[in-house]
Amino acid sequence: MRPSRGSTATAAPARPRGDAPQLATRRRVGRFGVVAAMNAAVDVGVTTGLVLLLRPDPSPQELAVLSAAGVVAALVHSYAWNSRWTFGDRAAGPSRSDRRAQRLRFALQGGANVAVGALVVWAASRVLDGTTPLPPDAADALAKLLSMVTASTVSYLLMHHLVFRGRGPAAAR
Repeated sequence: MRPSRGSTATAAPARPRGDAPQLATRRRVGRFGVVAAMNAAVDVGVTTGLVLLLRPDPSPQELAVLSAAGVVAALVHSYAWNSRWTFGDRAAGPSRSDRRAQRLRFALQGGANVAVGALVVWAASRVLDGTTPLPPDAADALAKLLSMVTASTVSYLLMHHLVFRGRGPAAAR
Protein backbone atom coordinates (compact mmCIF):
# COMPACT_ATOMS: atom_id res chain seq x y z
CA MET A 1 0.00 0.00 0.00
CA ARG A 2 1.24 3.48 -0.88
CA PRO A 3 1.77 6.05 1.88
CA SER A 4 -0.45 9.10 1.55
CA ARG A 5 0.96 12.56 0.86
CA GLY A 6 2.65 14.05 3.82
CA SER A 7 3.02 10.66 5.47
CA THR A 8 6.27 9.90 7.23
CA ALA A 9 6.27 6.25 6.15
CA THR A 10 9.22 5.31 3.97
CA ALA A 11 9.77 2.48 1.58
CA ALA A 12 11.96 -0.41 2.63
CA PRO A 13 15.60 0.26 1.79
CA ALA A 14 16.73 -1.25 -1.46
CA ARG A 15 18.89 -4.33 -1.17
CA PRO A 16 22.49 -3.46 -1.96
CA ARG A 17 23.59 -4.69 -5.37
CA GLY A 18 26.45 -6.63 -3.80
CA ASP A 19 23.92 -9.13 -2.36
CA ALA A 20 22.47 -10.03 -5.77
CA PRO A 21 25.02 -12.77 -6.59
CA GLN A 22 24.55 -14.41 -3.18
CA LEU A 23 20.78 -14.24 -3.51
CA ALA A 24 20.96 -15.77 -6.99
CA THR A 25 23.24 -18.53 -5.70
CA ARG A 26 20.94 -19.30 -2.77
CA ARG A 27 17.94 -19.38 -5.08
CA ARG A 28 19.81 -21.64 -7.51
CA VAL A 29 20.93 -24.03 -4.75
CA GLY A 30 17.37 -24.14 -3.40
CA ARG A 31 15.96 -24.94 -6.81
CA PHE A 32 18.65 -27.56 -7.34
CA GLY A 33 17.60 -29.11 -4.02
CA VAL A 34 13.96 -29.31 -5.13
CA VAL A 35 14.97 -30.89 -8.45
CA ALA A 36 17.36 -33.23 -6.62
CA ALA A 37 14.49 -34.41 -4.38
CA MET A 38 12.35 -35.11 -7.46
CA ASN A 39 15.33 -36.85 -9.10
CA ALA A 40 15.76 -38.96 -5.97
CA ALA A 41 12.16 -40.12 -6.25
CA VAL A 42 12.71 -41.06 -9.91
CA ASP A 43 16.02 -42.77 -9.11
CA VAL A 44 14.76 -44.73 -6.11
CA GLY A 45 11.51 -45.62 -7.88
CA VAL A 46 13.28 -47.01 -10.94
CA THR A 47 16.00 -48.75 -8.91
CA THR A 48 13.49 -50.30 -6.50
CA GLY A 49 11.23 -51.37 -9.35
CA LEU A 50 14.12 -53.06 -11.15
CA VAL A 51 15.29 -54.78 -7.95
CA LEU A 52 11.79 -56.09 -7.24
CA LEU A 53 11.28 -57.22 -10.85
CA LEU A 54 14.71 -58.61 -11.67
CA ARG A 55 16.85 -59.30 -8.59
CA PRO A 56 15.11 -59.32 -5.20
CA ASP A 57 18.45 -60.07 -3.44
CA PRO A 58 21.13 -58.39 -5.60
CA SER A 59 24.87 -58.70 -5.09
CA PRO A 60 26.81 -55.42 -4.70
CA GLN A 61 27.75 -55.55 -8.41
CA GLU A 62 24.13 -56.19 -9.50
CA LEU A 63 22.88 -53.42 -7.22
CA ALA A 64 25.40 -51.03 -8.80
CA VAL A 65 24.08 -51.85 -12.30
CA LEU A 66 20.42 -51.54 -11.27
CA SER A 67 21.23 -48.31 -9.44
CA ALA A 68 22.94 -46.94 -12.56
CA ALA A 69 19.72 -47.52 -14.52
CA GLY A 70 17.83 -45.49 -11.91
CA VAL A 71 20.42 -42.73 -12.17
CA VAL A 72 20.08 -42.57 -15.96
CA ALA A 73 16.29 -42.15 -15.63
CA ALA A 74 16.85 -39.41 -13.04
CA LEU A 75 19.39 -37.68 -15.32
CA VAL A 76 16.81 -37.33 -18.11
CA HIS A 77 14.44 -35.79 -15.57
CA SER A 78 17.27 -33.63 -14.20
CA TYR A 79 18.15 -32.08 -17.55
CA ALA A 80 14.53 -31.17 -18.24
CA TRP A 81 14.15 -29.33 -14.92
CA ASN A 82 17.63 -27.93 -14.36
CA SER A 83 18.05 -26.54 -17.88
CA ARG A 84 14.76 -24.66 -17.67
CA TRP A 85 14.33 -23.79 -14.00
CA THR A 86 17.48 -24.09 -11.85
CA PHE A 87 19.92 -22.76 -14.45
CA GLY A 88 17.40 -21.21 -16.87
CA ASP A 89 19.13 -17.84 -16.64
CA ARG A 90 22.36 -19.48 -17.82
CA ALA A 91 20.84 -21.56 -20.61
CA ALA A 92 22.59 -22.21 -23.89
CA GLY A 93 22.49 -19.57 -26.58
CA PRO A 94 19.89 -19.55 -29.31
CA SER A 95 21.96 -21.42 -31.86
CA ARG A 96 21.61 -25.14 -32.40
CA SER A 97 25.36 -25.62 -31.83
CA ASP A 98 25.13 -23.84 -28.43
CA ARG A 99 22.31 -26.14 -27.32
CA ARG A 100 24.13 -29.20 -28.66
CA ALA A 101 27.31 -28.25 -26.79
CA GLN A 102 25.33 -27.77 -23.58
CA ARG A 103 23.67 -31.18 -23.98
CA LEU A 104 27.07 -32.76 -24.57
CA ARG A 105 28.44 -31.15 -21.40
CA PHE A 106 25.37 -32.37 -19.51
CA ALA A 107 25.89 -35.89 -20.88
CA LEU A 108 29.52 -35.81 -19.71
CA GLN A 109 28.36 -34.62 -16.29
CA GLY A 110 25.77 -37.41 -16.36
CA GLY A 111 28.46 -39.97 -17.09
CA ALA A 112 30.46 -38.70 -14.14
CA ASN A 113 27.29 -38.85 -12.01
CA VAL A 114 26.62 -42.48 -13.00
CA ALA A 115 30.25 -43.48 -12.39
CA VAL A 116 30.47 -41.74 -9.00
CA GLY A 117 27.07 -43.08 -7.95
CA ALA A 118 27.82 -46.67 -8.99
CA LEU A 119 31.25 -46.61 -7.34
CA VAL A 120 29.87 -45.24 -4.06
CA VAL A 121 26.88 -47.64 -3.96
CA TRP A 122 29.15 -50.59 -4.76
CA ALA A 123 31.77 -49.63 -2.13
CA ALA A 124 29.22 -48.72 0.54
CA SER A 125 27.22 -51.88 -0.10
CA ARG A 126 30.36 -54.01 0.26
CA VAL A 127 31.29 -52.27 3.51
CA LEU A 128 27.79 -52.27 5.00
CA ASP A 129 26.91 -55.87 4.04
CA GLY A 130 28.13 -57.92 6.94
CA THR A 131 29.84 -55.16 8.93
CA THR A 132 26.69 -53.61 10.36
CA PRO A 133 23.74 -55.05 12.24
CA LEU A 134 21.47 -53.64 9.52
CA PRO A 135 19.32 -56.05 7.51
CA PRO A 136 20.60 -56.39 3.90
CA ASP A 137 17.74 -54.27 2.47
CA ALA A 138 18.45 -51.45 4.92
CA ALA A 139 22.19 -51.63 4.22
CA ASP A 140 21.50 -51.42 0.48
CA ALA A 141 19.15 -48.46 1.01
CA LEU A 142 21.80 -46.67 3.07
CA ALA A 143 24.41 -47.38 0.38
CA LYS A 144 22.03 -45.90 -2.22
CA LEU A 145 21.45 -42.81 -0.05
CA LEU A 146 25.20 -42.22 0.37
CA SER A 147 25.59 -42.64 -3.37
CA MET A 148 22.84 -40.12 -4.15
CA VAL A 149 24.22 -37.45 -1.80
CA THR A 150 27.76 -37.82 -3.15
CA ALA A 151 26.70 -37.87 -6.82
CA SER A 152 24.32 -34.91 -6.36
CA THR A 153 27.07 -32.79 -4.84
CA VAL A 154 29.42 -33.61 -7.71
CA SER A 155 26.62 -32.92 -10.21
CA TYR A 156 25.80 -29.49 -8.81
CA LEU A 157 29.43 -28.43 -9.02
CA LEU A 158 29.77 -29.71 -12.58
CA MET A 159 26.48 -28.13 -13.70
CA HIS A 160 27.35 -24.79 -12.11
CA HIS A 161 30.90 -24.59 -13.46
CA LEU A 162 30.74 -26.61 -16.69
CA VAL A 163 27.30 -27.37 -18.07
CA PHE A 164 25.34 -24.17 -17.44
CA ARG A 165 28.21 -21.75 -17.37
CA GLY A 166 26.26 -18.92 -18.97
CA ARG A 167 26.98 -16.59 -21.85
CA GLY A 168 28.48 -13.18 -22.33
CA PRO A 169 30.51 -10.98 -19.98
CA ALA A 170 28.59 -12.04 -16.85
CA ALA A 171 29.64 -15.66 -17.44
CA ALA A 172 33.31 -14.75 -17.13
CA ARG A 173 32.89 -13.70 -13.49
